[in-house]
Amino acid sequence: MLGTIMFFNEPFTNIVTITFSSLIITELLNVYSSVHRLNWKMIVASVITLFLYILSIGLLPEYFQTSYITWEFIGKVVAITVTSWLPLHLVKIIANKVDPTEF
Repeated sequence: MLGTIMFFNEPFTNIVTITFSSLIITELLNVYSSVHRLNWKMIVASVITLFLYILSIGLLPEYFQTSYITWEFIGKVVAITVTSWLPLHLVKIIANKVDPTEF
């Protein structure tokens, strides 16, 4: 959130929308990055999570400004998500290549 406040000169509701969207996507990426084998329960839980997130945007207009959701918004969400998720994921990949597990 601090990075969003520093780099984007936006009203508070827009910052909340950007950071919460990035948080949801980052957490889903973390789940899929850490599992070895996917099963149907994980996929169903992810779909429900995304559905509830979209529902919360519609039901909580005082926290989410829906008119702000544009291609620029998507670009900002992708930028924050990649900045927060990709470095740790790359470190994990490199660590697994250098020192693979016995699994």
